[in-house]
Amino acid sequence: MKIVVIVSGGLSETLQAAPLIAGLAETTDEPVVVACPPTAADLAEELTGAGEVVPAAALADGAGVRGLGRLWFELRRRRLDVAVVCSDSGRVRATVYAAAVPRRIGCEGGLSAILFTDRIPCDAGQNQGLQWLRLCRLLGSDAAAGGEAQFTPGAAATTAAEQLLLSNGVENGSRLLVAIAPGQAFSDTSVAAWSPERYAHLANRLASRHGAGVILVGDERDREAAEAMRLDLASETLDFCGELNLATTAAVIARCDLLVAADTPLLHVAAAVGTASVGLFGPTNGRRRAPAGSEHRVVQAIPAGSRAASLERIRVDDVLAGIESAL
Repeated sequence: MKIVVIVSGGLSETLQAAPLIAGLAETTDEPVVVACPPTAADLAEELTGAGEVVPAAALADGAGVRGLGRLWFELRRRRLDVAVVCSDSGRVRATVYAAAVPRRIGCEGGLSAILFTDRIPCDAGQNQGLQWLRLCRLLGSDAAAGGEAQFTPGAAATTAAEQLLLSNGVENGSRLLVAIAPGQAFSDTSVAAWSPERYAHLANRLASRHGAGVILVGDERDREAAEAMRLDLASETLDFCGELNLATTAAVIARCDLLVAADTPLLHVAAAVGTASVGLFGPTNGRRRAPAGSEHRVVQAIPAGSRAASLERIRVDDVLAGIESAL
């Protein structure tokens, strides 16, 4: 049975589908084909159970009709048996239908759901990754979300991460290691960020109360936030923002005990490599967008009246409480 998982959105959504991909791999002797946005393709190749990866521009956030013909062609030529669709887009669902995949599985919702041969009710207020994981049951798998790693960084990335940490005096198991992503952290689109000052005070509290070593991670856009943090940092902190690619960053996070970040892909990277996380959510819904599992805590900002919730309504003590409950 040849299965394709089709994920629209970005890197976060592709990683949220990681437990589903691993679960589906248990139902077939063939590796699962993964169709995802181009920005997630390299990482998707390393997900447990994933075989061929099909980068599709039509699956990226805001793609509209661009690239739908190419997606149709890529699906059609592979002679697939089952398509598991992790997308609310009517255009994407219609493209899968037009590609004549015999069995099409997805969540109920919208008129386009009639294009599925099998579907399950999905609650928009519940965790998206868990909703998708339930699709496994339609193919006879009882896979459940857990703490198992679904992504193993490659040997080169792992070696590079180990050398970086050792050269900076970080040894395996020597003390609590907390990674903090103070900015955009490889997000496909701009995300709301907590203030660098609060991240710095959090790092100071972790160092003084738990003797924690703190490592800053993120892409080149996060250098400014990391520099701003240094103004208030009282403890020694390793800063890798803008210095590492995503694979090596994942390997560093895999060596850490915990990751703290806003609604960014690195939360899902942490889940995929088996590291606990505390996610900060303001205008977005942490209950839906955070990694699934009790080892992943959500700190959700409370709205002020009719205005959308802001991360600035989250206090350092709120995050520290979430961290201490996760340790």
